[in-house]
Amino acid sequence: MSQLIVAASTLDSWFNKSGNRWLLADENGLPVVAFTSFLSADIRNESKVVSAPVEEGSFATYNKVATPLEVSVTLGIQGDDSTLQDALDTLTTLQAGTQLVSLVTPNAEYPDLNLEGFNYSRKRENGLGVLFVELSLLEVRQVRAQYTNAKLAPRRERGKVQTKERSMATIFGL
Repeated sequence: MSQLIVAASTLDSWFNKSGNRWLLADENGLPVVAFTSFLSADIRNESKVVSAPVEEGSFATYNKVATPLEVSVTLGIQGDDSTLQDALDTLTTLQAGTQLVSLVTPNAEYPDLNLEGFNYSRKRENGLGVLFVELSLLEVRQVRAQYTNAKLAPRRERGKVQTKERSMATIFGL
């Protein structure tokens, strides 16, 4: 058995004894993929400051924009061939669709994540019944349009302007 699986199993049992849970859940809080070991989670949370050039070669910076959360998760799944195939089928469906999932860790819950892609490996050294899966998740920020009923000023009829016929005497002041 690989040292990686032994270490992951030790970590999983430590977290379970302390009451903390690691979970990849759907909108109802149910597990999306049943995994044996949670190996790692890398979370990237950034903001960008907008910069624009101004006169004489200098720059002005303004406004800070938060970028979507990027999460990379590595899971270990152990089981027979049908269990591993079910996990891969579920991940393929998630990757192709728009379903949002939540990553629950002992420290925080990261909701509204979409599976952008995943990599998996099976190695003889770890046993044929073990699958290592790396998931790439991206936060989807959901916004709702807000509409208000604004009162507009009534439209005014300005009338039509018609030309007046003038005589040559009026034009030349005669």
